[in-house]
Amino acid sequence: MTDMNAHFADPDRVRQYLENGPPAFTPGHAGLMQMIGVLLGETMPQDGTLLVIGAGGGLETRYLAGIEPQWRFVGVDPAAAMLDLARATAGDVAGERLRLIEGTVADAPDGPFDAATCILVLGLVPDNGAKLELLCQARQRLRPGAPFVLVDQCLDRNAADFTKRLDRYAAYARRSGVDDDVVAGARAGVAAMESVVPAQRNEQLLAEAGFDGTELFYLAMGWRGWLSYA
Repeated sequence: MTDMNAHFADPDRVRQYLENGPPAFTPGHAGLMQMIGVLLGETMPQDGTLLVIGAGGGLETRYLAGIEPQWRFVGVDPAAAMLDLARATAGDVAGERLRLIEGTVADAPDGPFDAATCILVLGLVPDNGAKLELLCQARQRLRPGAPFVLVDQCLDRNAADFTKRLDRYAAYARRSGVDDDVVAGARAGVAAMESVVPAQRNEQLLAEAGFDGTELFYLAMGWRGWLSYA
């Protein structure tokens, strides 16, 4: 079991994901979901199929299934406990339009899909070729010109302001009502995660994977969101 799988196999961490997860740590999370819906809706067919990479938790799937009643969703996630949470979170909205697969993007159907998302996932993947492989696998499953949304935390651990940015990350979560012990644990976890890379590195990886027309649409403290095309 990888570190990421072990992290989300803990029932307490799964519960905390909903109580103290992305909405509490990601500035403007609700607006981010709305922006993603707008951007995907520009080119996705009315009855299109979306590949959700890292679908565990189900937050983005629940939102997108609610605003687009004909879209279909194929979600992949290596953590079974998080997929169970996704079923509980999004199942009542997406219903039979949602298919969840335990595994990585390499385990997803070949497609071609009409769009794909990778939200708060790439930062958990080591930058030893695995990040690039994930992005290449995603692009291979998209129809030509299909949109791809990448959102992640971006930090440069060699920068002089690295500690300050970690402090801001923690302060935002604290202001969102997250308990101090949870905030402290999250801050320590991010500080130790060498897989979290600078924004420029993610842009480089998108280009290396063959994505075109990359544009930054979301910037909030240490978080970034890009729209690219296969």
